This record gives sequence, structure tokens and C-alpha cells, in this order.
Amino acid sequence: MRAAARAELGDAPLATGALVRSIVDRSLRYTSERERLAAPADRTGDLAARAAFFTIADAMKVAVPLGELCGRGALPARRPLRVVDLGAGCGAMSLGLLAALGARLGARLGEPGASPEVALSLVDRDAAALAIAAAALRALAAQLGVTAAVTTRAGDAVSAPLDEPDLVVIGSLLNELTAADPRGGIERATSVVARALDALPGDGAVIVIEPALRETSRALHEIRDAILARGAGHVFAPCTRRGAPCTALADPTDWCHEDRPLELPPRTAELARLTHLRDSGMKFSYLVLRRQPLALVPVSPGGGEAWRVVGVPRPEKGKLEVIGCGERGRVPIRLLRRHRAPENRAIERAARGDVLVVDAAPGEGPRVELDEATRVERIEPARRTEP
Repeated sequence: MRAAARAELGDAPLATGALVRSIVDRSLRYTSERERLAAPADRTGDLAARAAFFTIADAMKVAVPLGELCGRGALPARRPLRVVDLGAGCGAMSLGLLAALGARLGARLGEPGASPEVALSLVDRDAAALAIAAAALRALAAQLGVTAAVTTRAGDAVSAPLDEPDLVVIGSLLNELTAADPRGGIERATSVVARALDALPGDGAVIVIEPALRETSRALHEIRDAILARGAGHVFAPCTRRGAPCTALADPTDWCHEDRPLELPPRTAELARLTHLRDSGMKFSYLVLRRQPLALVPVSPGGGEAWRVVGVPRPEKGKLEVIGCGERGRVPIRLLRRHRAPENRAIERAARGDVLVVDAAPGEGPRVELDEATRVERIEPARRTEP
């Protein structure tokens, strides 16, 4: 990515001091100064920051939903795998997809007459960003031994033709539609997602990645509910609750997001240290929608309830409590120390993003109380050790 950015932009905007200024400016525009989201202090510097820092730091976010799709056998098996990256920018989502799926796509590079294992179509209004993305993707595909066809289209991601994709990835685009006009923006964003779903085959999926801010995450929750209200698609992840409303919307101070450990490359890690950004993991909100319904984890009828762990477990004296989100809503799941047993000890290893399948959870009250006979299964839908 850095080599591709240097070839497009030269050395000056990639110097440390210039990069730090542009990274901080972009971070402010995404957090506390969203009114100037589309007005960077220096457009060339902003592109350098996107390429040399944010793209690298953000790329592997897509590995989580991809891992969850693969874990359920829900990644379309067609080759080439046809991917449309809407609002691609410098290609973070496509780069992460190649890195996460490289081994699964197979080493076909150099085989006589081999067809592409993946066909990536990137759409963005910024032609220079697309040029950087295409160069980086071709270099990464060669390193991975994956035959990839990469095409770019400079245009409006909201209305661009979608060319019968198997997957549509949408990274940090929808929040830009809602920044200036939250209500109208959510309607536009919902239409973008609905149009992507409509273009998919029956086994296709749309993956949306957004910043883990309260405002942007809650907007994504609203888009989720609007898609369900339209009947345009089905929720696959991150929810085990497949209906509406999203339970995070009940409390105006609440939102749902992921926080995963991430080891940045040395140069990117140094920029994170200098700017005081991205030093505590990979935070993001996401949504995976499919045309065909499929549960995130398999649960047999009568076999228990599936709860997504949506917060940090809270061990206290004499008890452990996690917040689970499921068909009943957001509910504390509590294990008292005196009720610990081999059947329920899996809850003690639970982390944000895990799914707990709780058998025979008693009662319909404000919490799920585990006793010695309650069986708890812990599932990592994305398999943390292997995306």
C-alpha cells in the first residue's frame, strides 16, 4: 500500500510530519468535526493518510464477517468470486478480503489458462484513490499466489451498476451519507443496501463496515431495521436476533460494536503512537445481510437460546455477568460462583463477539440466571485464531 501510494503521490505527503497532520485532521472530521467530513485541510495529504494509515489499519475488519460466513458454509463457492467494493477508496475492504481469503481461494497464479479466483470491482468517486487500490491489490494477489482480476470505476457508489456480484462490501460509506442529513441520509443509505441485496444471487451477501462511534453505529442499526421492514433481506451477523427492532436502539446512549485485537505493521504502529490513534485494538460496527435466511450459529429446535456477547464480561465478587443480545433482547446472563459447574463454565471464557448457546435458560425475567444444570456452549463465529 505504501509503495502504491508513493507511486501515485510522491514522497512529500508520505513524510512522517505531513502524515501525522493529515491523519489527525481526518480523525477529527470523523469524530468531533463531522460537519467538515468532506472538507479536508489538504486533499493530497488526506489521500496519503487514507492510503498509508487508515487503509492498513482498517483492512482486516472485513475478516470477521468473512470468517463468520465461511464458518457457516455461506461464502458463495463460484469461481471467480465476484466482489463489488462500493465506496472503495484506497481498497481497504478488498485488501482485507484478499488477505483473509487468500488460502481459501487457492494458489492458481501461473497455471496456464487459469481463470481468476476472485474478480474485484471497485467503485469510488476518487480516481487517484482507485489507482492506489488497484496497484496494491495486484501486488498483494501476486504475493498470495491468488489470481485476481481487478477493475475500477470512478463514479458515484450510490448509483453505480453492480454487475451481478456474489458479495458486496461497503466500508465506511454509509455514514458519509448520513453526516449532513441524518434522516434523509439513512433513507439513502438504506436504498444503497437494498439495491445491493437486490443484485445478489440467492446465496450472496452484503457486508457493511462502519466506524464504532455511537452516532454512526446507531445509524447502522436503523438501516438494519429499515431493510427488515422492507423485506429486502435477512440479518446474518452480528445478530442472533433476526427480527426488529435492534435492541441497542431502545437506549439512546447504547450502540453495538466489535473490539478485536490487532497487531499493526511497524510503520503503521508508529503512526498510531504518534497520533494517539488505533492503539487499543480494531473497533468497528458491521452488518451482514443475505437474500436467504441463515442463522449465525446452528441451534436445534428446542436446543437453547443463542446470545451474542455485546459487551465486556463483568466479573464481580461471587458472580460473573455478561450482556447477551438475542431474540429476547439485551439481557444480562449471570453465573453465581456457587452455581459453577462443568456444564456452565464456558461462560467464564466468553469475550465480546462470542455467541453463548444456553440450554434450558429458566424464566422470562430481566436476566438469565445459570444454575448447576444449565448447559452453556461458547462459539467463536469468526474463529479468532483463523479468519
